[in-house]
Amino acid sequence: MGKIYYCDYCDRSFKDEAGARKKHLSSLQHSINHAEHYRQLKDPEEILKEEFGKTPCRKLMNGEDCLFGNNCRFSHYNPQMIWQLQQMVSWKYHLKAQKSAECPDPHEIINEYFQDSLVTGNDNDEINHSIWNIPSELQNHPNLPPSLWPISPETVTDSNFAKWS
Repeated sequence: MGKIYYCDYCDRSFKDEAGARKKHLSSLQHSINHAEHYRQLKDPEEILKEEFGKTPCRKLMNGEDCLFGNNCRFSHYNPQMIWQLQQMVSWKYHLKAQKSAECPDPHEIINEYFQDSLVTGNDNDEINHSIWNIPSELQNHPNLPPSLWPISPETVTDSNFAKWS
């Protein structure tokens, strides 16, 4: 038995052959299901931009079903739904502004740190303890490779990586 191709958008499976898969992927039903799936994932701001300039759909205003569905060039959103979208977008901007006010920019922190270390000159004076503790099993071993030597600020700056084997 051959392999089976399953389409998540259409909730359908069929024999996995190039011709059958190509025919399915170009079908109208698959295109509609694919577009509907990604429409649900759209950002409220993007939906608001698309729907704000559209006029309301007459079919929906009269209580009838629109045959075009989400492909209709008229808006299927009523004023209450558009207001809710506007509230969601404004809340998103509010949270973004609040977050940026609370948290400083990471680039500023990095620049400030490096500027301070350049101005003071030696930041090695601040380190007065060993960064790396060698395991007790290796302390009495005489021929350690350079990768297992204890790390200190001096060994990091004076290291010659090209000589390591």
